[in-house]
Amino acid sequence: MPADFKKIYRFINSLERYLKEDVYTVIGVEAVNHFQDSFHNQGFTDKGLRKWKDVKRRQPSSSWYGFQYKSKVRRPGTKQRKDGAITNFSPAATKRPILSGTTQELLNSIEFRSYPSQKRVVIFSDVEYAKIHNEGGPMRVFGKGNAIMPKRKFIGESQVLIRKIQRKVDRDINHIIKRNK
Repeated sequence: MPADFKKIYRFINSLERYLKEDVYTVIGVEAVNHFQDSFHNQGFTDKGLRKWKDVKRRQPSSSWYGFQYKSKVRRPGTKQRKDGAITNFSPAATKRPILSGTTQELLNSIEFRSYPSQKRVVIFSDVEYAKIHNEGGPMRVFGKGNAIMPKRKFIGESQVLIRKIQRKVDRDINHIIKRNK
């Protein structure tokens, strides 16, 4: 086979491998990074950043001010309960970003699976409370009372993400073209 045909064959194989296999990983990684940025930005970016509603644990007038599950500290200015119960106060919780607990479990749970044969990538979180935070709605608080969780979308369709993916794929394809000239 002449050298020119070998070069063309290598180029076609590289491009085909990228489009049939690698592009799905590129899409998944870009999507996971974009959706994790929602936690750092404290809002979701579709066409632009839409900030999340603030949490009550950061509002001094709220009974949830400074709340942190299983904290061993009493809220300043409150009296010790007669039964010795813990009041779950944490000064750090009054400053911590929205949807960012001490473990960062929700942020770190965002993953992707690629299905090249079906030409699709699925982004998901397997944390049980991810859906209620992403979509909002009624929920039980510690199995006692009902509350309405505000929608704080962190995974979903995003025009900005689509543009990021398009730019990344274009750069990768241009790199394959330059590498095979």
